[in-house]
Amino acid sequence: MDRRSQDLLELPAVRLRLAGQASFAGGRLLAEALEPATDPHEVAALRAETEEAWRLEETTVSGPGGAQDVRGAVEAAARGAALPVEDLERILLTIGVALEVRTGVGSREDLAPSLAERLAVGVEPVSLQRVASALERALDRRGGLLDTATPELSDLRRRVSATRREAADTLRRLASRLTKHLQESFTTERSGRPVLAVKATSRSAVPGIVHDSSGSGQTIFVEPFEVVEANNRRREVEAMEAAEVQRILAELSRLVGEAEGRLTAAVDALAHHDLALARARLSRQWRGCVVEESAHVELLAARHPLLDPGTAVPIDVPLAGVRALVVSGPNTGGKTVALKTLGLFAMLAQCGLRVPARSARLPVFSQVLADIGDDQSIAQSLSTFSAHVRRLVGMLEAAAPGTLVLLDEVAGGTDPEEGGPLAQAVIRGLVRRGAMVLATTHLGALKEWAASTEGARNAAVAMDPETLRPRYAIHIGEPGASHALDIATGLGLDPEVIAEARAAMTPERRRADDLVRAAQEARAAAGRELEAARAERERAERARQEAEARLGDLEFRLQKARADAERQREEARAKAQAELTAASRELRELRRQISAARRAEGQRSRAPEGDRETARAGDRDRRLGAASDAERRARAALAASAPEVGGDVAVGDPVRDPSMGFRGVVVAIEGGHAEVQGERMRVRVPLERLVRDGRGRPAATPRPVAERRPEVRAVPAEVDVRGERAEAARAMVREAVDAAAMVGRGRIRVIHGHGTGALRAAVRQELERHPLVERAEPAPQNEGGDGATYAVIDAEADAAPAV
Repeated sequence: MDRRSQDLLELPAVRLRLAGQASFAGGRLLAEALEPATDPHEVAALRAETEEAWRLEETTVSGPGGAQDVRGAVEAAARGAALPVEDLERILLTIGVALEVRTGVGSREDLAPSLAERLAVGVEPVSLQRVASALERALDRRGGLLDTATPELSDLRRRVSATRREAADTLRRLASRLTKHLQESFTTERSGRPVLAVKATSRSAVPGIVHDSSGSGQTIFVEPFEVVEANNRRREVEAMEAAEVQRILAELSRLVGEAEGRLTAAVDALAHHDLALARARLSRQWRGCVVEESAHVELLAARHPLLDPGTAVPIDVPLAGVRALVVSGPNTGGKTVALKTLGLFAMLAQCGLRVPARSARLPVFSQVLADIGDDQSIAQSLSTFSAHVRRLVGMLEAAAPGTLVLLDEVAGGTDPEEGGPLAQAVIRGLVRRGAMVLATTHLGALKEWAASTEGARNAAVAMDPETLRPRYAIHIGEPGASHALDIATGLGLDPEVIAEARAAMTPERRRADDLVRAAQEARAAAGRELEAARAERERAERARQEAEARLGDLEFRLQKARADAERQREEARAKAQAELTAASRELRELRRQISAARRAEGQRSRAPEGDRETARAGDRDRRLGAASDAERRARAALAASAPEVGGDVAVGDPVRDPSMGFRGVVVAIEGGHAEVQGERMRVRVPLERLVRDGRGRPAATPRPVAERRPEVRAVPAEVDVRGERAEAARAMVREAVDAAAMVGRGRIRVIHGHGTGALRAAVRQELERHPLVERAEPAPQNEGGDGATYAVIDAEADAAPAV
């Protein structure tokens, strides 16, 4: 893509920012050399990799930080050079990073399939691990080789240590013997040889080789003859050690050179991966959006990436169906920035980056050509106009379908009478060649052409009509006024001069300027009303959100209250069930005892201990009454803790109408309606609206007949419950059964009548659950048939009812 256009649109500055996001030299080199792709498939692949890198950045997968660009060292090794330890350590470190990144990205292949595949191909683990293993066995990671690199090196280093100790021990012995001749008591080295600091006056007392002397001449440094041989042996072994080290380095370098292709591919893969991560980081840094490929340009809330994001004013550039856009308006209004923003966005998108905008839709341009700024050249004797014309010549030659052309002040450096037609002709020529053109201008003729030409449109940079300050926004579909005279007035130019200039303008021009000014003022007014409407809408939205938040809080509190109530009800049910079980167990036992005792009462009633037996019977009666009361209370508590249930209702049932909130007891049923007696009134309610009330009867409704302990001596053989409510009938049946059991009566007859059958069902249900009733059976036809029921209390009782 055109290099000069890249410079004019400041792509090199973005490259530097991108390089600053890279983790190692390989990625930085790629970032600094980044070029916009022009093939749609390649652009799509770059964007996909950026999105994958964006997702990886949100995980714990490590990047290539710590890797080194070792391709130069590897190439040298392949040519036969022995690499220094430092280069070998850099290669080992890079191999480790490459293997780690390959494994990490491969483990998140679901997030980054393309990047994982590239690393899998570029980083070949078997050959790289073989090189890394050899380097790890030899390098000590401190700039040297391990003693264990080879057996020969280990032996030589032991010998070097031994000869050094031998020479040092000999020198120390001499120093202790020649103390009076020494300037210092310690030993030192000169030219790599251990020496003694001997007084110059005692030179003859210490025979040996003089290696140096002090600046004052008072001290000479002597290697005594007694240690020369030991030092020579040390030097020989050290030379052998150095030769072995060099041999090992050459062998390691040979292994590196043999793996040149794999190592170079691994560094290339790391650099490519690093560049993708850098694109994602920079895109995130300027809060970029994904660029959608489209046949037309549409940028919303676009911000130039090199401007301060805190002060940059976002612009919208919707160009659907536009082949040429003519942007006009005053200087410093933002025309050039708009051109640069679009051109730079196109290049960034084709480099695979997100762009700083709310949304962006762009074509893939085959090239971007820009002519922005003053291009005059004294050296080439070119005026501003001449330089621009030369640039236009090149653009017309290069323009082709898919080209984006950006022209700043096209044909603006010459006479407007000729510049306007020239500008029109150039733009038409570029459009005919398939290019999309954006041009800024002050030429009225070009604005008129854009207003009357299909595929071309005007655009104006916004100005505050009162302060004449730019708003750095673009309005598509209307031309912009230069406001030169207005701006000059604001800068203090003599009003007479302004008036004279305005009078010199043609009437048509004055009318056109007045129309443009009026349109801008109308737009400004509409903008203010729109802002007010937006503010009002935001206030309404905040109020709605607050209301929803309050509603959500109330719903949460309601749900919590319901949950607490349900938990308390379950606890109450469990407690009531336990109490009911215990009371029922005690009641059954007492009834069993009373039944057995009452059978023998007749024989013992005249005995002397009869009074005591009577007292015991009274005690049992009291216990029975207490147990019955406990059972009733437990059943009532259990019913109160149960949820409301629907289903068929019968006369005497406690019910509730959920739609009205009315509670009461059914006193009559006729057809599809029921009469319900409430606390203060009786109402007629459709049956389908009623549900049984698990909480029992309302406080003020008529209560069932109180349960009483019967007289022991007067127990009737039958009980008539006709006309009673269901609950009252149940109580009367329980009383009659208990009384019959107390006197030992085998069975009793319950007269309930035919009616609707609800009372019969209630009576038989009570008999079936009574613990003293063996069974319940219909009476014979001559004794009431289905209108009466016998309760068999004891299996041994007489077949006929007692008289």
